[in-house]
Amino acid sequence: PMIPVALHPPFRSCQVNGRTRGTVTVPTAAAQDDAVAAASANANVAKYLEGKEIKKIIYVPGKILNLIVPK
Repeated sequence: PMIPVALHPPFRSCQVNGRTRGTVTVPTAAAQDDAVAAASANANVAKYLEGKEIKKIIYVPGKILNLIVPK
């Protein structure tokens, strides 16, 4: 059966360089800065960001957050 969109939990897939590194819970209408802050607080995502500068952010509200960092 179909579940109404309003009942889906507000999880976002967090990717670093296109690979899923974790998920965060943020409101569907969350701003990009809030989503990045939540992702940075995730321990698994943070270890891939440590000591690196984020070069590009791809954010699709309600779906995905992809952080591009140098390798």
